[in-house]
Amino acid sequence: MVTTQTNQTQSTINSRVWRTGRYLRSYDNRVLNLPEVYIFVRYASSLSSRVLDLGCGAGRVLEYLVLLGAEAHGLDISPVMVDHCRRSVPEATVAVGDLATLTTHVDGKFTAVLAPDNLLDVFDDAERRDVIGQIHEVLEPDGLFIFSSHDLSYIDAPPTNAGSDARITLEKLLQRSIGDLGRSAVGRVQAIGNHRRLAPLQQRRSDHAIINDRSHHYSLLHYYIRRDDQERQLNELGFELVECLDSEGRAVGPGSRGPGDWLYYVARRS
Repeated sequence: MVTTQTNQTQSTINSRVWRTGRYLRSYDNRVLNLPEVYIFVRYASSLSSRVLDLGCGAGRVLEYLVLLGAEAHGLDISPVMVDHCRRSVPEATVAVGDLATLTTHVDGKFTAVLAPDNLLDVFDDAERRDVIGQIHEVLEPDGLFIFSSHDLSYIDAPPTNAGSDARITLEKLLQRSIGDLGRSAVGRVQAIGNHRRLAPLQQRRSDHAIINDRSHHYSLLHYYIRRDDQERQLNELGFELVECLDSEGRAVGPGSRGPGDWLYYVARRS
């Protein structure tokens, strides 16, 4: 990968996409993934007090916090998302704000801060560490920091079942309508253009990488980190890792990885 850019570039590119709110329909649901279900059950006490949902989007997670009885707060960079969230989850307090300047948008302390959907990965390493530091600042002592992040170990792992994957892709292709295929062709053109534009901005370091992955037609740059490197980073920034879960909700220990390209982390402010 080519390393060419300074700080700010990645978040500027990503925020330009997310500010528009164009993906509201994609995120307007109330579906929890398996690790989120387990986390809501295990940490219900912390999640039923004063809680902050970062990147609250259309209210997917925020509504469950309200159902737990939490004093729920949300922050999102998109005015479109925030307006929708205020209508769909009126019990929550939701504001427009940039996560990079988190402490200027919230008051008081929280028992838990959530950053689902790999939200932190829109930042480069320096900015991401700064945001985690700000989250530490707004948490109560022993407060929980719950987030997901892209797993670099998945990217580095050798491919498996290539033949099976190809067969599944062909079966799905045959089942799709002509209209779907037409829209897919447009998406492929967009993806090619986006990837040509952003691929030179990718970076690779010993403990993390910045990757132009396939999300939203390759229009974003995402931070990837291995489980053990993430634990070390959390320790450096004043957190103790409580547990790490894969996409199936199973514990991921030191030196391990899950079956998917992201992991969920629960950390405690130390």
